[in-house]
Formats: sequence, structure tokens, C-alpha cells
Amino acid sequence: MQENIPQDKAPLTNQFEGGLLSSKRFLPLFVTQFFSALNDNVYKQSVLLLLIFQATTVADGALYSNLAAGLFILPFFLFSGMAGQLAEKTEKSKLIRIVKFCEMPIMLIGAFSIMTQLLWLMLVTIFFMGLQSTFFGPLKYSILPQHVARNELTKANGLVESGTFVAILLGTIFGTYYITQEAGPVYISIAILCLAAIGYICSRFIPISAPNDPDLRFTFNIISSTKNVFQALNAQTESVGKSVIGISWFWLIGAIILTSLPNYVKHVMGGDELVVTSALVVFSLSIAIGSLLCEKLSRSRIELGIVPFGAILITIFLYLLSQEPAITAYNKPTEVLLTLSQVLDTGDMLWHLVWMGAIGIAAGFYTVPLYALIQQRTTEDRRSRVIAANNVLNALFMVGSAILSILTLSIFEWSIPQLLLLLAGLNLLISIYIYTKVPEFFLRFVIYILAICMYRVRTNGDQNIPEEGPAVIIGNHVSFVDWMFILAASPRPIRFVVFAPIYHSLALHWLFKMAKAIPIDGEKANPKAFKKAFEDIAQALEQGELVGIFPEGKLTDDGSIDTFRRGIEKIIERTPVPVIPLHLGGLWGSMFSRKTKWRLPRLRWSLVSVSLGEPVAADKVKADDLREQVMKLKQRYSAGSD
Repeated sequence: MQENIPQDKAPLTNQFEGGLLSSKRFLPLFVTQFFSALNDNVYKQSVLLLLIFQATTVADGALYSNLAAGLFILPFFLFSGMAGQLAEKTEKSKLIRIVKFCEMPIMLIGAFSIMTQLLWLMLVTIFFMGLQSTFFGPLKYSILPQHVARNELTKANGLVESGTFVAILLGTIFGTYYITQEAGPVYISIAILCLAAIGYICSRFIPISAPNDPDLRFTFNIISSTKNVFQALNAQTESVGKSVIGISWFWLIGAIILTSLPNYVKHVMGGDELVVTSALVVFSLSIAIGSLLCEKLSRSRIELGIVPFGAILITIFLYLLSQEPAITAYNKPTEVLLTLSQVLDTGDMLWHLVWMGAIGIAAGFYTVPLYALIQQRTTEDRRSRVIAANNVLNALFMVGSAILSILTLSIFEWSIPQLLLLLAGLNLLISIYIYTKVPEFFLRFVIYILAICMYRVRTNGDQNIPEEGPAVIIGNHVSFVDWMFILAASPRPIRFVVFAPIYHSLALHWLFKMAKAIPIDGEKANPKAFKKAFEDIAQALEQGELVGIFPEGKLTDDGSIDTFRRGIEKIIERTPVPVIPLHLGGLWGSMFSRKTKWRLPRLRWSLVSVSLGEPVAADKVKADDLREQVMKLKQRYSAGSD
């Protein structure tokens, strides 16, 4: 679970004040991103319908649609490497202003293409829109950690994701409706020009952010620049690499659902055009809702335990969506399409709209923590390039979604429900692969279910845990799962020292190994293991990690805090680092303590308390004094059940 995670140097206080949406450090970027996504989708949807109307056959319409989609994605393959290098090397707010300024002449060409309905000019405009998005992507995500605090990253990404999908929805509806009007080309032309101008004006208020690597060598060579961003990605931790794969996989699923949604509603649910629009609204708004809920569920931190939860829900609801509804009430020989009111009155089909919404909410749970993790754990001088590499893979997976759809629906002649069932199975396999390679995701999921859902954890003084660098966390030992509750309260991973017989037990060894716990045995019983444990602790601290220890050396028999052993002094003497005292309250008498009542956890607000005191300097560490510190924390933050 433990990794050497880079941290930015900016403090959490003073520099970051005020709410995100009311602050100059975030609001201009949010609004700029919103209008950018809105403008893209107004134009793309308008052009898509014009291309279909101009086509003389269905095949020509499909060709034009796929050609437009391909031209929009093509710049991500060709120029993401350059975009990542440029974002790394140059001040970002200036680059964003340049990118947004370029949007205005692009939209001027786009407006002319719509007014004249020149096919080739529409396709050229779409290519340049993709080019602009290619350079904007690494900027908007890599600038976030420079303007928001670490405990705001999840909320910031949730707002960006929700804003993006709301903009996609509004742009699609606006473009679809107005381009079909008699004066549609005029309306759309005015809209895209105004949106481009508003986006540029908003971009001028984005705060300055220093370049991450001003000495980086920039190259115009497409192959070399692309290779460079993937080298930056390969240099990151395993969790960052697998997060990129996870995000790209989501875009494959999302692309298939969005492209298949109209046909699914029409041919599977039997709904008319209004039902199609309603399904699109449900799916898009649900992703926005899920993205916003992430910040609440994660308690304003990057909570990786939500990611497997989202993946499981996506698999379940994709499976449910793949089960064809029984259209018995209105399934007539005339095959008249059902209205929205008829669909809402038909329980089976109404549930399918619910499944669509549930997939969207789960998608928000799945993607937002992954974006925040990439931003937090990527080294500062490579962050923009890693995001550029992510964009390349996203584009590749979206192309893969088109290939998969063509293979299954056209060549193998599968139904859309069969394709959704395949996606459910593949999503399960991809999730297992990611969580096998990065056990931290699954471990945090287990901890989240136990410590957050089954119990309510109240944390006091978590700001005393250093944002970076080594430290030892010591506390009273109440139950067999103390370490899980401490991990749930910590914004950083912790490597706990565990009694060797428990560490190697058949039931728990897999879990402790996943958590990278350090086994320790008695000095007399197993001197080799005892010595090895102290060596592992020293190595972990030297690598800048947090180490968790229970100095009592055993579980409490009566709920009181026993004598602290001198091993903690030996550890600090060898590796002088701060020691953070901690008190656990509310677990004595639970099913996990020695005072076992064998009952299910009591679901009550803030049942368990995790209270942390101020760090104790290495030269002042004494076992007896540390015990006194823990006793004071107990008196100050009593959970009321010890």
C-alpha cells in the first residue's frame, strides 16, 4: 500500500482561503472549462446533424459521423506530447489565454462553415477544435494542484467533471434543437462566437501558476514528444499508471453507452425521441451528481476506497441494463414508439432509466478520485506530461470503443444488451487487474466499508499528521482492527508494526501483506524476526514513510491504557523522527475487542474517535511521556463509550 508519494510544498492554510466556487483561484478556471466544453458540443452536435442531413444514404451519414469523430480525436494522438511538454515548460495561465484566444478564429471559421454548409470546412473546424482541446487538457488538470489545497483536490475535480458533463448535455440539447430551426445556422453561429468570447474573457482572470520545469527541452517531433510523455508516466508510481488505465477504460465505457443510447432507447425500450433525450439527460446529470457526491463521501480527501465501490456498481448496473425490459403493457403489433409518460408508467422500463442514472453516479465515484490521485501523486515536474499521456490513452480507448461496437454490433450482429453484458464482464476483469497490481485500492475499500460505513469515525487533530516526510504514530491498542480505523482517519498511508503470529495467520496474512505491514516478534522468542522488524522500520522512515506502532505491545484486557514499552525509544534513537501520539476511543466493548459482545456494529454518528496530538520532537521521546500524552488526548476527546 505504501508508496513514496511526492507532495507539493504549498501550505494548506493562508494560501488557500475561501470556498472554491467563490474564489479567484478556482472559479475562472471552472467557468472557462465549462464554456469550452459547452462550445465544443454545441458545434459538434450541430455539425453532426448537418452532415447526416447532407448525406444521401444512411451509409454516407455514418461515414461522415465517424470521420468527424476521428478528426476530433486525431490531434490527441499527434500533439498530446507537445501539449504536455509545453504545459510543463511554460506559465499555464498564459498558455490557457492563448488557447482560448485561438478558439475565437476557429469558431469564426466554424460559423462560416455552418452558414455555407461546406462539408470540408466543417471537418477542418472539428480538427482544429480537437487540436485546441489537446493543448487545453494538460493545462486545466495540471494547474489545479497549484491553486487548490490537497484537501480540496477531490472537490475541485468533482466540480470540473460535473461542470463538463452538464456542459456536454446542454451543448448537445442546444445544438440539436436550434440547428433544426429555419434560422438554425444563424443561431448556432452567434452562439459559438459568443461562447468563445466569454471563454476567453474568463480565462484572463485565471491566476498565474509557475512552470513546473522551465528548463525542459521542447521538441516539435511528434514521435519524440509522445515518447517523452509516456516516459514521464512510466517514471511514476504504480498507482498513477493504473489510475490512467482506469480513467481511459471509463472513457471507453462512456463512449459506447453514449453512442448506443439512442438505439437502445428506441429498439430495446421502444421509446420515442423525447425518451432518448430524457435518457441522455439522466445519464449526463447522474455523472455530474456522482462527481459532486465524491467530495462528501471522501470527507474532503482523496479516498481511494470509493474507486472499487464505483467499479462494482458500474458492473452491477451494466448487467441490469443488459437485461431487456418486458414491454408488455404497450407492446403492440403496430410497434408505435412509447411516449415518455408511457415509459414512466411502465415499471420495468422506468427501472432501466434508473439503471442509467446509477451507472452515471457510479462513474463519478470511479473517476474523480483517480484524477485527484494522479494530480497529487505525480511528481511536480512531470505532472502535465503525465496528464498528456493520459489524454493519448483516453483517445486510444475511445477508438477502441468504436472498434468494439463495430465488431459486436455490425460484424457479429450482437444486440446492444449483449454488448452491455460484455462491458459488465470486461469491467469486472479490468477492475480485478488494477486492484491486483495496486492493492491499495482494495485495501482502502475494505477500510472504507468497515471504518466509514459500518462505523462512523470522528477524527480530531488530523492536521498533526505531516503532509510529507517520516513520522511514527503511536497509540493505545483497543481492538484487532485499530490499524484500520487509524488508516481511515489518515490522509496518508501508514505501515503498521504487527505481531508476527497474527501477521502470518491464514485469515489475515493477505490483508496485512496488502497493507505492507511490518511483522515483529519477541526478542527472546525470535531474535532474527525482532531484529528484522527494526531494520524494516528504519528503512521505511528513511524513505519518508509513516510508521504506526502500538507501544503497549498487546491488546488491552480491561479498556485501560497499559504501560508503554521502550521499543519506541529504540526506534527513534536509531532514526530520529517526530512521534505523533494518538488515542482511539469507542472501540472497547465492540466485537473486535477482548470485551467481546458478539454483536453487529452499532450504527451511530461518530461512534469511534481517532484523536491525534501535536508531534513530539525526536530528542524528547520517552515512553512514559508518550503514554501521558495519549491519556490527555483521551480526557480531551472522549468518545463516551470507553
